[in-house]
Amino acid sequence: MIKVIWKAILLGVIALAVSWLSNNPGEVHVEWIGYSVRTSVAVVVGILVLCYVVFYVILAKPLLLLKQKISFWWGADERARKIAKGKIEKEVDRYTLLGKGLTALAAGDITTAQKMSSQINKSFSDDTSKVVVFQAQLAEAKNNTAEAMRLYSDLCRIPDTYLLGMRGKIRLYRLTGNLTKAMELCSELLIRKNPPSWVLAEGFELQIHEKKWADAVLTLDKAHKQNLFDRLTAKRLKASVLLEQANGCSDDHERERLIREAHDTDETFVRAAVSVAGMDIRDGQMKKARRSLQKLWKLSPSWAVYEVYLTLTEGESPIEAVKDVEALIAENRNAAINNLVFADCSLKAKLWGQAKTAVNKYLEIHPDSKRALLIAEKIAIHNQDDKAAETYRNKAASVPCEQPYFCEVCHSLLEKDYTTCPVCHTLGAVHLSEV
Repeated sequence: MIKVIWKAILLGVIALAVSWLSNNPGEVHVEWIGYSVRTSVAVVVGILVLCYVVFYVILAKPLLLLKQKISFWWGADERARKIAKGKIEKEVDRYTLLGKGLTALAAGDITTAQKMSSQINKSFSDDTSKVVVFQAQLAEAKNNTAEAMRLYSDLCRIPDTYLLGMRGKIRLYRLTGNLTKAMELCSELLIRKNPPSWVLAEGFELQIHEKKWADAVLTLDKAHKQNLFDRLTAKRLKASVLLEQANGCSDDHERERLIREAHDTDETFVRAAVSVAGMDIRDGQMKKARRSLQKLWKLSPSWAVYEVYLTLTEGESPIEAVKDVEALIAENRNAAINNLVFADCSLKAKLWGQAKTAVNKYLEIHPDSKRALLIAEKIAIHNQDDKAAETYRNKAASVPCEQPYFCEVCHSLLEKDYTTCPVCHTLGAVHLSEV
């Protein structure tokens, strides 16, 4: 509308100018380097209009096109940058959405994850594998095992998500108690030249459960080569496997071989060292057993070591046995258990005052030690201190027995030895406690 009004005004001005020029034609006189030209103003205006029309028709449009071409070329990089920025922002937005959905699943917020499901499906319509990954984990979170297994199987058919699908299937088989099937899938992955670290960890646990000892040792070797475990941890785990294998062995000769191999693998491993010392004592190699146990006391003093060491003193008099135990204690003078074992051996030798002093020192640090309280009760009975004896007896009845094993990761006290902690499921973390 504005353009129409503007053109009407322009035509009106032109008409007025033409009318004025017709009434006042005037005259233009131009002299230039000897030439003289006389004409009317109307002719001059007409020539100017003609020149403008020629310029506009012939030159203006090509020049405008040229200008546009130059502007296009000049701004190409900026346009490309804007386009790329838009694509990147779009990618960031959709992967952020996927990340939020997976985070909600990890946090157990199934409601939020379900709300985001349709948005994720729409955002990744060009990449269905991402959608399947999310839907599989959503189905697993909802305990829809059949649907989750189907989706993880679909991921296994895609090369880029094969390992993710296999890990999901192994996890589901373990959750449903089908450890044999989980072991089969792990075996498929373990034959690879460089299997992922999670495969080695999963495979090792399953091989222990299925009692595939030789396979477990091979898996440990692969894990050590990939730096999944440090050298000391790898030795401890291998020694644990060998001891587990020995425990289930019916052949005494093979069982002894495995125990000694476990000790050779990790000489600091208390369980193996105590067992080897016991076999040496059985075979009459007392000096070898004594050196082994004294060396072990330096590294890891414990009641189990002391009990094995006592077998070396069976042919000695009570006083000689006490002196022998003193030699053991001297190997590690700062061990907290020293006072307890010294009180026990002194009690056996009926050195009542010496035993009382040692057990009282131990009770100052460990007032709830059932073993120490029972020793103190016997000493009080000998001293005819009925009140103290009753106090020790009642307290001993109210405290639990010392557990010989503990987990260095979750600090759980355990009644028996395990290769894998039954509480935190950490491999090779169970050790003998001092008590």
